[in-house]
Amino acid sequence: METLSLEIETPHRSLAQIAADTIRVSIIRKELRLDQPLTETALSQALEISKTPVREALSLLKSERLVVSETHKGYRVFSMNQQELVQFCELRFALESQALRYGADRDHSGLTRQLELILGRMADNQGELERENYLSLDTQFHQAFFEASGNRFLTEHYNSINSIIETIRHYISQTNDATQTSLKDHRALVEQVANGRLEEAVRQLEKHIVNWSRRAILEPVLL
Repeated sequence: METLSLEIETPHRSLAQIAADTIRVSIIRKELRLDQPLTETALSQALEISKTPVREALSLLKSERLVVSETHKGYRVFSMNQQELVQFCELRFALESQALRYGADRDHSGLTRQLELILGRMADNQGELERENYLSLDTQFHQAFFEASGNRFLTEHYNSINSIIETIRHYISQTNDATQTSLKDHRALVEQVANGRLEEAVRQLEKHIVNWSRRAILEPVLL
């Protein structure tokens, strides 16, 4: 396995929390690949900290299902087979569609304005050099449903899987064609929400989240 090079920020919280944040971002951005083995030694050397906070960080990330562990095999970055990917996307759709329904009902004008604002920024960040900006805006777009819903518990459940969603997003949005297709899907959804066609918007959301997963494969780590 190639030598890791991870940069840790100056901590204002515990080293374990900072380490978890750093490893999380590295997984999301594919610096640590799906199914890649993770050792406390390699991570502690890369982060220039002791193994104890690394061990605590891995335990935290395991609770988020970003990493998994097996007896006598240690930790690995999560991975999904085809069936698991579809099932995960079905869960994501269940949460997002309900948040969208609540948001459209409780704050239609506010939700519409926010989605239109984010969509405009997404359109301005279509190039390869703006890929990270686009993916961040994509995350904000879907989180807007939950903000408009006003349901703290629904939001907390979504946030608990959001790191996995962001990771998957980085694997499926690697080309300009992919982000252009994504933008087209988001534009259609905004138009439907703005015009009060909620059921069409929900069907568009299902197409965007679930239907593609039945054809997609998340690439494993190459060692």
